[in-house]
Amino acid sequence: MAAEFFARPLAEKMAVALTRDSGFRGYFPFDGEVTDPAVGADPKEGFDIAGDIVSVLPAAAPFRAANRWPSYPAELRSVLTDYHAAMCEVGRAISGGFALSLGLKQGFFADKLDQPTAILRLLHYPPIPASALPGELPPNGCGAHSDYGYLTMLAQDRQGGLQVQTRDGAWIDAPPIDGALVCNIGEMMALWTDGVFSATPHRVVRLRAESRYSIPFFFHPNPDVEIGRLSDGPQSADPLVTSGEYLLSRLLGAYV
Repeated sequence: MAAEFFARPLAEKMAVALTRDSGFRGYFPFDGEVTDPAVGADPKEGFDIAGDIVSVLPAAAPFRAANRWPSYPAELRSVLTDYHAAMCEVGRAISGGFALSLGLKQGFFADKLDQPTAILRLLHYPPIPASALPGELPPNGCGAHSDYGYLTMLAQDRQGGLQVQTRDGAWIDAPPIDGALVCNIGEMMALWTDGVFSATPHRVVRLRAESRYSIPFFFHPNPDVEIGRLSDGPQSADPLVTSGEYLLSRLLGAYV
């Protein structure tokens, strides 16, 4: 479905362009997002949808918007809507494990994830002329970064190229595994747990000449949830920030 959408004409895709006024929903073109300012804009294109936010609190305002659906492919809306709902349930199940690992009740996160600012993204990395020569760095696909939010669950095709940075600074491959999702902790969760959970630095390098497709699902708490006091650690005295405020501050700096 992603391949079919990204094969449509650019003008057609730009008719549902992602903007701040669209609630950060819709299509962004090649070089439209910067994940690592030191590298520059990423050579990828994407399409985002999000769930309904009914909260009227100020932190929710930037995310109350309708998804922007293209005319083609006709099945895109139903497929992505169903996938979004299913992935929210996966995220809530994983969150029960998070709570237990932090010494909290299993349902601690439940009421904080009933209106998540959950973003489903389709990504397309275009074909590259050739793989890197021996001794050369592979072409950049997505700059080194850690995700902004709470939890990312990624489905990737068989192209490979996703790499994760270890605590000692080395980059290791996160190879595709059939039927599996790659799960990353984001910066918001690192803040929320006073660093007990660490945000995962990762990047994409291009290893093969064919197009690469991936489907990240960015699962964030309800926009009005206050972040920063799950423990008595050094950050617990910092001023509180809502999930929506934190996410908005990062999104505003991400798009070209």
